[in-house]
Amino acid sequence: MKLPNYIKHNLLFKVTSANTILVLIRMSFALISQKVLAILIGAEGIAQVGNLKNVVSFFEQFTILGTSNGLVKYIAEHKNDKAELNKLFSTAFVFTSFGTVLSFIVLFFGADLLNNFIFRSDESYVFVFKILAFIIPFMGINALLYSLLNGLSSYKIYSKAALSTIVMSTALIVALTYRNGLSGSLVAISVFPLLQFLSYLVFYSKGYTEYVSIRKIRFDLSFKNQLLTYSFMSVTVILLINVTDIAIRNLIEQKLNASEAGYWTAMTSISKTYMQFLAAIFPIYILPKYANITNTFDFRKEVKNIYKLLLPIVTIGMIMVYLFRHVIIKLLYTNDFLSVEALFKWQLMGDFVKFLAIVMSYQFLAKKQLTYFVFTEVLSVLLFYGFSVYFIKTYGTEGVVMAHLVRQIIYLLVVFYILRHSFIGNKNLKS
Repeated sequence: MKLPNYIKHNLLFKVTSANTILVLIRMSFALISQKVLAILIGAEGIAQVGNLKNVVSFFEQFTILGTSNGLVKYIAEHKNDKAELNKLFSTAFVFTSFGTVLSFIVLFFGADLLNNFIFRSDESYVFVFKILAFIIPFMGINALLYSLLNGLSSYKIYSKAALSTIVMSTALIVALTYRNGLSGSLVAISVFPLLQFLSYLVFYSKGYTEYVSIRKIRFDLSFKNQLLTYSFMSVTVILLINVTDIAIRNLIEQKLNASEAGYWTAMTSISKTYMQFLAAIFPIYILPKYANITNTFDFRKEVKNIYKLLLPIVTIGMIMVYLFRHVIIKLLYTNDFLSVEALFKWQLMGDFVKFLAIVMSYQFLAKKQLTYFVFTEVLSVLLFYGFSVYFIKTYGTEGVVMAHLVRQIIYLLVVFYILRHSFIGNKNLKS
């Protein structure tokens, strides 16, 4: 009877179970969309799609001025105090309004500059950035609702909305790519946030009112200082991460060729698909949990519990991915992508070390130790680009994933060194 009780009462197990199903479904639909992209636009087109995804990823956070993790923390702390939540969301609404307007201006009026930097091709995709400019408000709303779901650990609603988005976005990218080629793929990526908004509307249109009253949203900056602590530094990190990805694709294209840039993008797409298993668990469970931990004993205990449950799953999962790497490439892509097989071992080892580090480093966000957060993230990004430049000369595209492993090992060591006192004794933690 011990195991059933554990399953019944352990939130991490519930979140993990729901997320595992979601990731398996996501991988199934990724098989369809990636196969279509590989056949219709090839490796070079996939590299361009990867660049636009980096742009979208940045603006998804910039629309709320990088306050997502801060919102999750304070929602978790005040989820039983509707008055405080209204003040929090009033402040978040002001931030989002400013971020949305600024994002629109950059995307709409800077479309030509962005096109030249992002795509670096003879064909113009200026229209893609202008479409994205009008999608920006939906990104802001999505980010607020996503933060609310994470802060409340509402994994069931999140899973339903995510599943709906996956189905609609896969259908859209297949249809538009088949009809319009690469330009259709780029348009589909641009309107994904609208599909996500529709999913939230269907599954969470009334649920949020239990915690936040739209009528009581005012021009209120009560949580300005708390959220600003997360804002500038988070935006800087998110910008660096996405610009570095684009820079590395450009580096591969310059040193090797555009197809190799597409092969690396294919590897990172596979990585992001299986890492989604962790990407959803961390903000929806670990961040709220760490935010409520006040001493080193409980922190040490929680880290141990997370490793105890997730480490076997992650290890077995990554071994399976490696063993079936040939099958995965054949399913997701075409024979032209078989050279990606050589990238798996370095990418998987790097992702495994990354998992070990992130379980601990989320403490930086939970306890507002943002100086440490920014330092470690910026260090990781700079190491990645620096080692990529060095290794690509000798090892080609494989050198980039080798650089990924090396930077993650250094990142893990630095994180552990910074947090070493959080694992010793039984003393209070700063929040």
